[in-house]
Amino acid sequence: MVCATMASAMPVITLVLWFVLAADGIGDFPASWAPLVVLAVAVGAYSVCELVGFRTPPLDGSVARSAAEIEADSWRRFTTSTFTRFAVCEAVFLVSVALAFVVESFWVVLIGLALALPLFLLEAWPGVRNQRRFAAALESRGVPSYLGGRLQD
Repeated sequence: MVCATMASAMPVITLVLWFVLAADGIGDFPASWAPLVVLAVAVGAYSVCELVGFRTPPLDGSVARSAAEIEADSWRRFTTSTFTRFAVCEAVFLVSVALAFVVESFWVVLIGLALALPLFLLEAWPGVRNQRRFAAALESRGVPSYLGGRLQD
């Protein structure tokens, strides 16, 4: 529910910016450099999320802890990672908003939204794919994380 709320902010901000930047409809498509900058930031965000976003120190099996404590620790780490990946994905949208004011074009905001929202859904949405990837990093020393197969409380 938290991730859905965070993701819904981007379309709402886009709607608000339409009133600010699109005085006469959507307007002309901007100079080619602005959309390319947004695209480059999106590629960078995707790369960071894929290469670094799911890394975490593995669970330590040498310390005696109950399954409930291990599960709670795993969920805390997963939540922290999710928020970090969300921030990286949202940066694409925020850069597009700033560039939209520089080039005075609503198109840049639309491009930023079109890149950031699917990127968020792929990389930061706490679905099964992302849970399994994060659980694999946590369980690399053989200690079960108890993340797989169920949604977070």
